[in-house]
Amino acid sequence: MPICQKTNTLFTISEHETTMRRKFGFETPPDTSPFFRFMQLGAFWQHWNLYKRKCDLTGNDIISPYRVDCPYPVWHKEEWIKNADPPSAEFDDKKELFSQMWDLFQKCPIGHKGGAGSENCEYCDTDWYSKDCYLSHFIADCERLRYCFRIWGTRDSQFCVTTYRSELCADTIRCYSCFNVFYSLNCRSCNNSGFLYDCRNCQNCLFCWNLRNKNYCYMNQQLSKDEYEVKKQELSLHSRRAYDLGKKRFRKIMFENAWHRGLFIDNSENSSGNYLDQCKNCENCYFVDEVCEDSINAVRMGGHLKDILDAVGVGVGSELCFNSANVADKSYDIRLCQNIIQCSNMEYCAHCMQCENCFMSCGLSGKKYYILNKPYPPELYTDLKNRIILHMKKTGEYGQFFPNHFSPVPYQDSIMGFYIPLTSAEQEKFGFRTAVFESKESNYLDPSLIPDKADDADASLEKKTFWDADYMRPFQIANADVLFAKKLGIPLPNTYYMHRIQDNLKWMPFNGKMRVVKCKLCSTELQTGWSEEYDNRILCDGCYEREIY
Repeated sequence: MPICQKTNTLFTISEHETTMRRKFGFETPPDTSPFFRFMQLGAFWQHWNLYKRKCDLTGNDIISPYRVDCPYPVWHKEEWIKNADPPSAEFDDKKELFSQMWDLFQKCPIGHKGGAGSENCEYCDTDWYSKDCYLSHFIADCERLRYCFRIWGTRDSQFCVTTYRSELCADTIRCYSCFNVFYSLNCRSCNNSGFLYDCRNCQNCLFCWNLRNKNYCYMNQQLSKDEYEVKKQELSLHSRRAYDLGKKRFRKIMFENAWHRGLFIDNSENSSGNYLDQCKNCENCYFVDEVCEDSINAVRMGGHLKDILDAVGVGVGSELCFNSANVADKSYDIRLCQNIIQCSNMEYCAHCMQCENCFMSCGLSGKKYYILNKPYPPELYTDLKNRIILHMKKTGEYGQFFPNHFSPVPYQDSIMGFYIPLTSAEQEKFGFRTAVFESKESNYLDPSLIPDKADDADASLEKKTFWDADYMRPFQIANADVLFAKKLGIPLPNTYYMHRIQDNLKWMPFNGKMRVVKCKLCSTELQTGWSEEYDNRILCDGCYEREIY
């Protein structure tokens, strides 16, 4: 087995991966492990924080995932699309290409946020064809979301993560087709319920697990309608104190009562990894759904994809993508790129939209046959590109992803800053960008002053600013939050919104690695992403089906 040149750990290369690399024109094997590739590619995908800053073109205020000290000029996206004519450079065969690219890229403006086709979603990032959403990230075909993350086809919801085709939900995690559901994990087609785990087609249930086709249940016990309504009133889950106690009870259920599948692979064929749905021939892939085929070593993808190798964040109708990060919306044949939207035949490009046949370029929109941001006739483009590739092979650069300092965000603001956290020393060791969190200002209030129930809130609440000491960020509670809490019967927010989103995401553990455990009932060995504290409740697929169905 080869040894990763960055982490000094052994890793394997499958025949499928070798074949796929040859399809992209790379005969030599990779010199880093899939784990490091996840970490490196993920470091280029902006995620968790939004910042108030100025557009570097107009000076107007904007909300962006890019900090003020971003190494690239940041323009409002609409201004960038209209005026995307960045500087260019000539190829110098006496220098390494990465240094030439970096000298150029730092001068190239980029759009202040991702996504397209949305209305009234200025306080969001990577929002696609959505309307009236606020402080939400990576959403598509959604309306009236607040504080949500990776949501598809969902309406009127808050603090939901990885939730699809649902409505009037809060704190749902990997839930599908749910209505009026709160604090629930891995549920499908459930209504008017809360604190559910792994339930299907259940209505009017509280604190239940592994149920199928049930109504009026509490702690997996069947109640009459009247008994259930009495119990629901007794729980008073609209109170913050009661809701927090409910979260502790839910956690105890997860450790002591519920049965867990080792892996969450659904409607898939010949696929490995975790959190997969509608996948075929996918190997070592994670958080992939909505139809994906023939892909290897990928994280966070979805929406009819095919032939993806070594990638983080590929979306909607894209095909043929190699060693790239954040590739979106019907892109085709993308190699060694970052932040690419609706492009084709791109290599070593960054922050480009609706471009074709570009090489080593940055900040382009609607361009064709560009090298180092300079246009060429098609025949000259091909000749120069081949000459540069030969030069990169001599320097050992070709096939390597961008050096880590090319990332537009510090490591802790990237997707892997959450999933694979690193100390500042480790970030510096690998060459990632680092940053410091802001300090507390004296006029921020303690969250303990937030009313226990939404009914107790008055008009002065939305004028106050509170401080989340754990996440080191201020936050406010809007009137819309009060109305939503009353409507769903849940308490008001009491943390910075991304703090709560990340707490919810922890129910879908991922750290780039898998481990082997034994089924609790039959001792069959299986892989899992669950941590050791769940080992007494993990089942193989066969035992799980016998116990649950």
